[in-house]
Amino acid sequence: MKSGKIVKISVCIAAGLAAVFLAAVMLGNSAAGEPNAVPQWGEASYEESYQAYLSEAGYDGTLSQEAIEVDLEDYETSPDMVAYAGEQGIVTEDSGWIRWSFKVAKSGFYNLKLGYIPLPGTTSDIQRKIAIDGEIPYEALSQVVVSRYWTDGEIGVKNDNEIRPESLELYSPQEWFVEDYQRRNNAPLVFYLEAGTHTISFEVIKEPLEYTSLTFCAQAPIPSYEEAIGELKSKYAVYDGETLKGQAERREGITKEIVKSSSAINIQKNYSDSNLEPYHPYHILYNTIGASDWSKPGDSLTWIVEVEKEGLYELTLKARQNRNRGVTSYRRLYVNGAVPYEEMLSIGFAFQSGMNNYTVADENGEPYLFYLKAGTNTITFEDVMGPMGGIITQVEESMGELNRLYLEVVQLTGQSPSKFIDYEIAKNIPGFADSMEEQGKILRETVDRIVAITGEKGENTALLEKMAVEAEGLAEDPESVTEELGQLKGNISALGTWLVNVADMPLEVDYLALSAPGAKLPKAQDSFFAGVKNGTVRFFSTFFVKNSQISEETGGSDSIKVWLASYGKEHAQMIQNMVDETFTPQTGISVNLQLIPVDVVLRAALAGNGPDVVIGLGQTTMQDFAMREAVLDLSKMDGFEEATERFYQSTLDTASFQGGTYGIPEQATFMMLFTRDDILEELGLEAPATWTQLLEMIPDLQKNNYNLYIPNVQQTENSLIGTSIDYNMHLYQSMVMQNGGDVYRGEGNDYGIESGLNSDEATEAFKEYTDFYVSYGLDVQLDFANRFRTGEVPVGIINYTLFNTLEIFAPEIKGQWSFHPIPGVEQEDGSIDNTFVVDTVQSVIMSASRNREDSWEFVKWWTGTETQLSFANSLESLMGTSARYAAADPEVLKQLPWSNAELESLLGQFEHTAGLPAVPGNYMTTRMVQYAFNDTVADNANPRETLYLNIKDINEELTRKRKELHLSTLEPREADASGEESRGEGDGISLAEERRDQDER
Repeated sequence: MKSGKIVKISVCIAAGLAAVFLAAVMLGNSAAGEPNAVPQWGEASYEESYQAYLSEAGYDGTLSQEAIEVDLEDYETSPDMVAYAGEQGIVTEDSGWIRWSFKVAKSGFYNLKLGYIPLPGTTSDIQRKIAIDGEIPYEALSQVVVSRYWTDGEIGVKNDNEIRPESLELYSPQEWFVEDYQRRNNAPLVFYLEAGTHTISFEVIKEPLEYTSLTFCAQAPIPSYEEAIGELKSKYAVYDGETLKGQAERREGITKEIVKSSSAINIQKNYSDSNLEPYHPYHILYNTIGASDWSKPGDSLTWIVEVEKEGLYELTLKARQNRNRGVTSYRRLYVNGAVPYEEMLSIGFAFQSGMNNYTVADENGEPYLFYLKAGTNTITFEDVMGPMGGIITQVEESMGELNRLYLEVVQLTGQSPSKFIDYEIAKNIPGFADSMEEQGKILRETVDRIVAITGEKGENTALLEKMAVEAEGLAEDPESVTEELGQLKGNISALGTWLVNVADMPLEVDYLALSAPGAKLPKAQDSFFAGVKNGTVRFFSTFFVKNSQISEETGGSDSIKVWLASYGKEHAQMIQNMVDETFTPQTGISVNLQLIPVDVVLRAALAGNGPDVVIGLGQTTMQDFAMREAVLDLSKMDGFEEATERFYQSTLDTASFQGGTYGIPEQATFMMLFTRDDILEELGLEAPATWTQLLEMIPDLQKNNYNLYIPNVQQTENSLIGTSIDYNMHLYQSMVMQNGGDVYRGEGNDYGIESGLNSDEATEAFKEYTDFYVSYGLDVQLDFANRFRTGEVPVGIINYTLFNTLEIFAPEIKGQWSFHPIPGVEQEDGSIDNTFVVDTVQSVIMSASRNREDSWEFVKWWTGTETQLSFANSLESLMGTSARYAAADPEVLKQLPWSNAELESLLGQFEHTAGLPAVPGNYMTTRMVQYAFNDTVADNANPRETLYLNIKDINEELTRKRKELHLSTLEPREADASGEESRGEGDGISLAEERRDQDER
């Protein structure tokens, strides 16, 4: 047996070494032919409304040389805007609009220079709408993004691992020429102003701002390198000393400070190459910055460097772009706050699998020289679209036109056209063939433009060619669209994904180097043998380094064991950083933090080896633990009221059982009504506030071959928080409550003693719910996110965290959709009851804990507003908007980067949520409602009778589980010796008596 094990281990080691060898060979091969960072240009292609604005005004590229200073002290505001004089300008808070008047002496075209100071707010970018004379001239001004700036604190070390530092915001004065937020135009936006008096207004979308100046003027022209270098060489010497290095992620070498335009741009740990600085094969050392965190247009990194000699230097970044194959990442270069040469407006960093020395050079490989003064200088790289900007705009507009044609076909034929009907597409959709032919031609031209930039066809051209072929075929035979409808829809959706991928331009930087012409740069990648050594050590370290152990192992009574039930290692490291930085120093309590699967928790507790605290515990599991007395009743702990007073009662109710509260909420999710506002506006419809209004909307949608989405109780949804729950049951349960009923009967500790679904309110709600599918023909199953994106289903009810997905993966409909509280039932006083049953994630203390007081201190700290907000901001900084935290604490929710309108809708629904406490046997309710739903929708059974027939099974299971837990039940009472009926533990009144009592009440 032993020899067999040895053989197996030997085989594993040999396989591991072989894998390491192959990886090292591939790594060594990838270093060949290192490309430079080369300026690239493309044809300008403006967004349609901007192009129309410039054309109508007769713009020929000439800007006025006049400068118009706006008097900031002479302003007016909307009633909801708070504005006042600050130390350097006019401070505006985060709602309403502010407007200034100004006079123009000479008609002409101008740029707009904004002077501002960011103010404390959330981590979100500052966003405004800009109107001239009360109107937004073109689409780019409907969302102007103003950058704020951050720097990292010091990198800490614990247990030989570095701790990612906190991002610290900088509140310094800035000046910026207003530009499109997607950086597609590669130039400031242009305003046409006629002579006379005008107004400019800024409407808040997000965040406060202090305005320090507003100037209409032309941005100074940027010389070409050829024009500038002769004069520079006549004034300054070319540097001829040793190569100077500055770390990109830390203040080492010539790097004195690092400033980033987003808290989401983080330092990274990279184990791929032992030549990275610094490096360790398995301990956490942060040695690069950026990567996928630095891929959003407008995001910038600034390195403040110090050099001893004034002169002209070559500039190199040791970096890689290995996240997006086939995509070149473009950056705009500023030196000491200005673009030094015209060529630096768009520099391309080509795809490379490994680290590479990208020297800023021309297409012939000749490096550019940059002037740096002796002392402190700034070097800034800003994410721009470069030559891909016009291409992205063109494809986006083509996709919009193709999607419009698709929706017109769907409106005519429905989503499943009959092959026996001649729909006469060419006749009923005028211009269909011509539009398809035009889009096919545009897509072909776009492919040619991409090839001109990249030099080859590949992943980024294949889809465009496929779509062009289909468009050309449909132009020749419009009637064939009924057979290709699914394929057309799939290709249009793929175009949306293509836009996301192509616009994603990551760059990961190890260090920057300033050097003399011809100087030998440090090798970007390690050697073959160094790669083998590194890979071998990395491989064997996996046998000895504990991945579940996040904190340094400690023992004794002064340490508490905390298990993370639904988080990943990155999340765990964030939490550990927060523990090390705040909790332990403040309390003196050591924390042993571990990543453990949730299904292990109860078994470990029963074995006597469980944790003291579990965080990230899903509601269903937490309630199971509470019913089995596996977790503590926190309502008996000192300071409970103070620790929970800020939460909505609904989120606390989900942690309650038999009068106790067994958890403190971390996260809370609920459903919202999502609407495609562009489509509703076209149809003359508004977001419905009641179910009656929603029902009245359905015919208007369906006669235009649109549809509505209502989640059915058969679906389960994997929520953002990582727990699998019968989430869609909550919608039906909410409808029961809105009608005045309840899911269960019983008061106080007897809640859940009997099902409440046999009430008139519950059966009526069930009929209304199933009527969506039976009477109105809604789809029982569909991919709402994709159909909402294409516009086929412009209205739907779903978990509000869908927002995170749409923000990232549906940029083509940005600004065309919104979410609202779910519909409700109008009450006698005219108010609307739109209650929704909330779902939560909780923190709990295990009953077996021997460190209850210390554990309670940890739970209070972890669920506190300051800690939860810090974690939420760190999470979004690391992963972007897709990881927007579903905070249970309303005070945290208010400080996350939601817009004013979004926050108003969220809180409007959150305030009207209800929480269902732990009910033994509640799973039977879900099961029986699902059975009733299937019978009603699939077999057209009577909804009221079907539901009623399933309630007996629910009540039997509720009774059985309550007996098991020694709780009161609805079984008949037995008479005692005196002839009086007595009720003891495990006994209860009869079902008939309870119903009679309820009717009398």
